[in-house]
Amino acid sequence: MGSEERLRRRAVAAVLEGRPVGEVAEEVGRSGRWVRKWVARYDPADGDWAADHTRAPRRVANRTPGDLERLVVEIRRRLMADPWAQVGAVAIAWEMDKLGVEPLEVWTIDRILRRAGVPKRRARHPYQPKGTPYPHGPLLPGPNACHEIDLVGPRHLEGGMPFYALNAVDLGRRRVGIEILPSKQEPEVAAGVLRLWRRLGLPKVAKFDNGQTIQGHGRHLALPVRTCLTLGVRVRFIPFSEPWRNPVIEHFNDVFDKRFFRTEHFGSREHLTSRAATFEAFHNTHHRYSVLKGATPQEWEAKLGFQPRFPPPEAVVARELPQRGQVQFIRLIRSDRQLRILGAKLPMPDELVYRYVTATLHLRTEQLVIENTDLPWRTELAFPLSK
Repeated sequence: MGSEERLRRRAVAAVLEGRPVGEVAEEVGRSGRWVRKWVARYDPADGDWAADHTRAPRRVANRTPGDLERLVVEIRRRLMADPWAQVGAVAIAWEMDKLGVEPLEVWTIDRILRRAGVPKRRARHPYQPKGTPYPHGPLLPGPNACHEIDLVGPRHLEGGMPFYALNAVDLGRRRVGIEILPSKQEPEVAAGVLRLWRRLGLPKVAKFDNGQTIQGHGRHLALPVRTCLTLGVRVRFIPFSEPWRNPVIEHFNDVFDKRFFRTEHFGSREHLTSRAATFEAFHNTHHRYSVLKGATPQEWEAKLGFQPRFPPPEAVVARELPQRGQVQFIRLIRSDRQLRILGAKLPMPDELVYRYVTATLHLRTEQLVIENTDLPWRTELAFPLSK
């Protein structure tokens, strides 16, 4: 960052803390008009407001608690003016970081907002099932027991340049990973999954939506699935058109969109990739989860003494179908009694209509084991794959 941009950010931060414009102007050696101009240009929805993309210094000297309280309240006010912005404590901490101010802890920001009488947002209400039993896993599995992974896009940068975001969350410690991809082609997605796991470690199970470039079609498993299976990771696909079955990654996608992508200006995919890595690190060290008893992902894994298992250094995108592995498909059987898997339509009995089944494909035997544990009901079918 150049000295001019540092001066602008310093002046704006000082005014947002409540210091008089004239005093700030004298301190930075500029006119009051210059200070007011940059205060007016400060926009938490535009990370490029000070005309430089690199990060500001982490600390600002001679700061008092009163200054920080005024800064927190003013950032919240400006965020509230943007209908797309998230306005919670973590969003405010991220804005402080972008201003070059050492972010406060989330509970400190919450305490400041309470003292200032800032009203809370209406709480989000999680999806409530309508009574049809669904094969759920545990609320908080162990670290790297299960990753929810989703492909977001296409989105576009300035000039119409497309990109996709491959986002992942480890359900057991809520650590996230972000990979920016130029396309959703199978090799790109498979390589993105491998890069994610070089940071997050290998899960036991990877949960996906049903996009063809991830799953495959016509009894053909796509490269991302082949890569997972080759690394010893079981794959699970949620039902068609039910994204809420991956609630944690869906919530993070919303955070990625509103707290990150819509709040900064990105001149290129390279710049976006660099800032996404910064946001990923910020989230994993600052975002506190009630399910983790108020800890951040980094604090939770330190408490557990967790050490992830990483892919071997020689691991690459797998082109061949491995001899062993399991792929699960969770499907709702509708009134047509059809079980749809990889383009195949398999007839199901009447008693399964409007019930969920879990169909597990065993690669070694090329058998499909279909189960409903509520009736209970089970069958096995031959399911040869396209190599």
